[in-house]
Amino acid sequence: MPDLSIALIQNRQIWEDIDANLKLFSTTVDGVAPGTDLVVLPEMFTTGFTMNAAALAQDMEDPG
Repeated sequence: MPDLSIALIQNRQIWEDIDANLKLFSTTVDGVAPGTDLVVLPEMFTTGFTMNAAALAQDMEDPG
C-alpha cells in the first residue's frame, strides 16, 4: 500500500473576513510540501466561528 501524505493546517483566522482568510490560507497552502496528497483546513476557515452565517454565506455556483 502506498503512503498517504497529509498536511494539517491550523492558522489564525480573521473573524468574518472571507477575503483576508482566503488570502492567508492560500499563502499557507502554497507552502505545503510538494507531493502532499491531502490538505486539511479548519471547518470554518473562511469566516471563523460566527453566528452571522446567513450574512456571510456564499453561493456554491459563484463564490465571488
